[in-house]
Amino acid sequence: MRAPGIHRFRILLSLLLLFVCELSKPVAGQLGERVLYAFEECGEPDGALVADLRGNLYGTTTRGGGYGQGCVFELSRTGSGWTESVLWNFNGPDGSNPTAALIFDKAGNLYGMGGGGDYNAGEVFELSPSGGRSSETVLHSFGSGNDGWDPQSNLIFDNAGNLYGTTENGGTRRGGTIFKLSPGPDGWSETILYTFPASIAGPDGEGPIGGVVIDRNGALYGVTEFGGANGDGAVYELIPHGSGYKEKIIHNFSIYDGLEPGSGLTIGPGPALYGTTYFGGDTNACPYVGCGMVFKLAKDAEGNWTETVLHEMSGTDGNYTVGPVVFDHAGRLYAVAESGGIMGMGSVFMLTPTLNGPWTETILHLFDFKFQTERMAGPHTLGSSPGRALLVRQLLCLGKFGRREA
Repeated sequence: MRAPGIHRFRILLSLLLLFVCELSKPVAGQLGERVLYAFEECGEPDGALVADLRGNLYGTTTRGGGYGQGCVFELSRTGSGWTESVLWNFNGPDGSNPTAALIFDKAGNLYGMGGGGDYNAGEVFELSPSGGRSSETVLHSFGSGNDGWDPQSNLIFDNAGNLYGTTENGGTRRGGTIFKLSPGPDGWSETILYTFPASIAGPDGEGPIGGVVIDRNGALYGVTEFGGANGDGAVYELIPHGSGYKEKIIHNFSIYDGLEPGSGLTIGPGPALYGTTYFGGDTNACPYVGCGMVFKLAKDAEGNWTETVLHEMSGTDGNYTVGPVVFDHAGRLYAVAESGGIMGMGSVFMLTPTLNGPWTETILHLFDFKFQTERMAGPHTLGSSPGRALLVRQLLCLGKFGRREA
């Protein structure tokens, strides 16, 4: 099990990534790394990037800005470089220290989650273009009564324009919530779809993390960091049932097939569910807890779910695996490891499908603290710990393997 405080330590590791980079032509068997932008006014990005139709990149930082409580920023390509525009400075009551990725609606408005809000327990916000600037609307403040608190997941829209997400804590049973926000004439209203129990040992999950994904039938899927039958985390399914939802644990992790998932799922080829666990696997390579792994969950015709371990990290190729994973058009999977590899600074890797058993791994990049930037002359020591932010992973998706569109 993860030692006390390691969860926050992991977040601190991810905050070491104070830059945005891209991977380009191979260098000595790896993809080369080039820094696109080194942050100045805003700092400590901890959420994945999204892109608009023009190729501009949008994200959040947990620190910096006019009030020191984080920013929403835009990076626009200008000639051979990139220029940062601060779209919003958080001040606490209107949000603070956002860690989740942003999401676009069809009109080009941005949505996200962070801390702060009316009860200092987190909020969901919307940023809308307004006369060359952005205006913020707080859609929901968490923490009132039996509401959830501590939202750190990514949001997702359904086809009707409702938003779904998770909070890591709170709810009537205090173990975190899955929620829906629905737009209406008087603003947005929250519905708690499910509350997890505060029971780290299970059998239900505890501490939903990474948000949810939605299949074509409207079922929601996600992971909990703790709980499950073995106390090592779980994958859950939330199926529409009458006027509400019915929850079912579809996989219980054990240390040898995964331990404590720290990122959300991806619906990929199969269709199937794909994800990562922070720990688990070979306890000889990483004593006591394993180095992390990538897994697949597939459902058969009778509705039974089966897990396949696609890759176990060895430490030399990275350890402490984070996602969500992404796929290219050829069905290859990409993810990052937060540490391990050379100098212990993490890696970016690709998995290629095989007919049976584990997938074939290719290391795309090993972080080593040394790279060149266009803004600063000479080598610099910023390139480490890709972390939960997955900025590298996100740019692999946006730049080389197809851009997300608004």
